[in-house]
Amino acid sequence: MMPTISRTDILRFGGEAPFAQAVADFAAAIDAHRNTVDVPAPTADPLIEVVVRQYGGLYDVEPEPEPEPLPEPEPDPDPIPTTWRVSTYRIVRRLEEASLIDSADQALAASPMLFRRFYTAGSIQHDDPDAVAFLTAIGADPEVVLAPE
Repeated sequence: MMPTISRTDILRFGGEAPFAQAVADFAAAIDAHRNTVDVPAPTADPLIEVVVRQYGGLYDVEPEPEPEPLPEPEPDPDPIPTTWRVSTYRIVRRLEEASLIDSADQALAASPMLFRRFYTAGSIQHDDPDAVAFLTAIGADPEVVLAPE
């Protein structure tokens, strides 16, 4: 039976080829030592000595570990919906940021029906024709004001 050399030990020597070379070099040194007198026996790393002296240089290498499974890819961020509603609060804030709130108030005051719809709706569909026409009339960009929240 041959010893099985761990991947850690193999890597400690720099890989399988350097480990095999160390075993071969030590086996050759031991063989050459047989012809010497009064010369100390060669030594090597204890693992190399065990492989050569006890197993004649024969060994197995621990198999490569299975690769780690790739993590699941992150799901794509939520796509922009094809239809959405925008709160009237957000619309007012965006009109304030665009300095168009006064124009909006004047236009709403001139049309009681739009005024009531706007302030009682809570939210407005992003492609509502009346809202798009109203925003365009006061100089606002409907795509910016009615963008998803």
